[in-house]
This record gives sequence, C-alpha cells and structure tokens, in this order.
Amino acid sequence: MALSLRTTVPLLVLAGSVVGLTLYWQWPAAALPVVAVAPGAIAPAVSAAPSPLLHAIKPNQTTINEPVSLPGLQGTEVDGDLKADSAGNLQLNLALRDYLDYFLSAADQAGLEASVEAMLVDARGRLPEPALGQFIGLLGDYMDYKRASLALLQQPLSAAQQSTPQSQLIVLQRAFEQLSQLRRVHFSNAATEALFGAEEAYGRYTLDNLALMARADLSEQGKALAQERLRAQLPEAMRASEERQAQAQALNIQSEKLWQEGASEEQVRQVLALTYDPPTVERLLSEQRNERAWQQRYATYQQELAGLQGNGLSTADQQREQQRLRQRLFSAEDQHRVETYDAIAAKEQDSQPSEL
Repeated sequence: MALSLRTTVPLLVLAGSVVGLTLYWQWPAAALPVVAVAPGAIAPAVSAAPSPLLHAIKPNQTTINEPVSLPGLQGTEVDGDLKADSAGNLQLNLALRDYLDYFLSAADQAGLEASVEAMLVDARGRLPEPALGQFIGLLGDYMDYKRASLALLQQPLSAAQQSTPQSQLIVLQRAFEQLSQLRRVHFSNAATEALFGAEEAYGRYTLDNLALMARADLSEQGKALAQERLRAQLPEAMRASEERQAQAQALNIQSEKLWQEGASEEQVRQVLALTYDPPTVERLLSEQRNERAWQQRYATYQQELAGLQGNGLSTADQQREQQRLRQRLFSAEDQHRVETYDAIAAKEQDSQPSEL
C-alpha cells in the first residue's frame, strides 16, 4: 500500500517542524552563556538568588524591541505562556514550547539575537526566580536540541530507502524513534513529556496506523477494529479530534461514491444533512462541486498532454507547450497542485515494469 500524501502529512509535519527557521539553528556559541541543567531537569534552584545568566545578558530595555514590534510579529499577541508554580519553579507544559517558538519564529526577519533578547525581556516581566533561571537553562537546551534535530532530519535518503512503501515506512519509523531519543538526551523525562508528549502520541498513532493499513493478512473489518484500538490509546482530546476526522473522511468517501453512481446533488445533500447543520452542508457541497470541476479539468489536461507527447515535438518544445497548457486550464493558485499531480503520475509511470 503506497503512503499517500494525506496519510503521511501529519507525520511529515512532525518530522519537519524543526526545519523552518534556518537562522535559529545558527546560535553563536558565545551569544548566551548557558549554565548546564542537570539531566533531572527543571529542578528547584538551591536559592532564590538571581540567575548568573541575567548578569551575562543584561538586555537594554530602552533599545530592545517589544515583541509586537519585532519584524514578523507586529500586531500579534504573544503565543503560549510562562508561569511559575506556588514554589516559584517553572511550570512545564505545551504553552511553554509555544512561547519559545513564538519569539524564535521572528529570527528569520528580526535576527536571532534580537528575537532572543526580546523573549528574555518579556520573560523577566513574567517569571520570578528561580523560574527565570530555569527558563533560561531550558532555552539553551531547546536551542541545542533544535540544532541536533536539524542535522538528523537533513541526512539524505538512499534510493533503496525511497523505493517501496515498506521502505518509506521504515524510514519514517526510524526517524521518529531517533527524534524521540534525541529529545530525551537534551531534556528530562518531565520536560520531554510536557513539551513533546502530545506530538509524540499522535506521531506514534500515525505510524502504527500506516503499518496497519499496509498489512495484507487483515481484512478490511479487521483493520477497522485495529484502528479503533489504536485510536483508543490516544489522549482524550486528540482521540475526539481524530474521531471527527475519521467520521468526516468516511462521509466524504460516501459522498464521492454517490457522485460516481450518478446521484443528484439533492441526494448528496440529504446524506450530509444526517451529520451536519445546513450551512456546513452547503459549504461541503460547494467544496465537492469545485473539486469535481477541478478533477475534470485535470483529466482534460492529461488528454491534451498525451496528444502533445505523441506528435514528435522535441523535449524542450513539449515542456513549453505543457506550460502553456497549464496556464490555459488552471489558475495561478492551482499551478503547484498540477505540478504535484504531474510528479506523482510520472513517478507511478516510472515504477511500472517495462513491457518486453
């Protein structure tokens, strides 16, 4: 079973989420002297004395941009949150990771140092000691983890690793496990669970689901039952979201089957109305109508493209005519989708055994 774009997207997002901010990974070694945090990580400080890091950084609050004025963050509110518990220690949760990523997302436009300094200025107004010192130590760990994860995910794949759906799945499984181990090298178990627990739970569910769908020894009913068992292992909020997605996908498949069987729009509307309210029904019908029209245009495009490929044109002339054909049949917004469909079609054609 091939790994479709739809099924692999959640995991690729998981694997690729650390790649985006290239400047972010170029943290100068001397830019932030970080006090090492013990592997047991965010433990209460021995005393409430100000962190030595504050003396090392000392950002000038009269010149540092406020978060909303940083390039890339203008007009936005700070995402995530920083909080200390009743003992003054840093609270570990997903909001903390969102807070880190919010400021670091400005690194490409504002520069890494300006983004980090703005974050520290903001953090000083939110956290007491020892939580502030713990936060700065965690920031150093987070940066080190990002560098290491980028290096891991940039490792090239061999042709054999990409040749079959099974080998692709093995690559995804291995990358997931390596990333999971890397997090535990840089963070305590508590920090890993707080910052990445939900992401890892869904990543593991996605991988197990892909492996399940690839099994030839199970019937469709057996796969459906196994999927239910996998879904039951997800955290409650994530399970509810996944169940809604599965329901929507099943309904979409049912609607598509009705269209293929020649059902009228009113018949499809009645089926959708069993699950959705009237505004949602009309929105879904409009989306399905647009999608069917797009698929028809693509079928026309493929027919005309096949005619071009059989009329003796040179490769360069074929490419020019193909580009004109795309521009005539599709809007500018659709060009990338057409290119993606063409690439998938070419890959499928290349993978077919040649006739003797």
